[in-house]
Amino acid sequence: MPLYEWLINKRLRYQYLTLLAFSILALLALYLLYRNTPKVSVNFFEFYHKNLRGYLFSGFISVGSFLLSLHTFVIINLRDKVFATQEYKEIYSIATGIPIDKINDSVLYKPLDNLSSFINTSILCSITTAIAQFTIGLSTNLYACLFCVWLAILTVFLLLHCLIIIRQNIKILLKQQRKKGG
Repeated sequence: MPLYEWLINKRLRYQYLTLLAFSILALLALYLLYRNTPKVSVNFFEFYHKNLRGYLFSGFISVGSFLLSLHTFVIINLRDKVFATQEYKEIYSIATGIPIDKINDSVLYKPLDNLSSFINTSILCSITTAIAQFTIGLSTNLYACLFCVWLAILTVFLLLHCLIIIRQNIKILLKQQRKKGG
């Protein structure tokens, strides 16, 4: 089982904690990579302010706005085309051993609820990251700039995780359509 499937099958809390840990490890790796560079704090500060801050702001404000408009569309379409179908209910019934008429909708839609939670968190983090770029990011403190970069890394991990979850749901949809056609 690939790592991302293992992670998706864990509880929501563990998924968030794993993504948080990955983002901290990524920032730590960047720090360790550049720590012996002469005048790293001055060079990083200049690079961040001249090259990163503006792009991080515009990129994450755009991503947050786009996800905000797309959230309902994605969730409703996945619900109608995957989770509310008879084929999915039959697969779920076989996997859990629960008769189809006894399946609780809240349990049936739990993967969709998890996806919605991650999309909402990604929207919040995207907008927070964008705002941090022109508030905290204006600071001359190296650690404030590193915090802004870490927020960007965390948000990217959350966005990638949403993408993976959506891909897994689309794979389910495509398998159902293949069974109907074949």
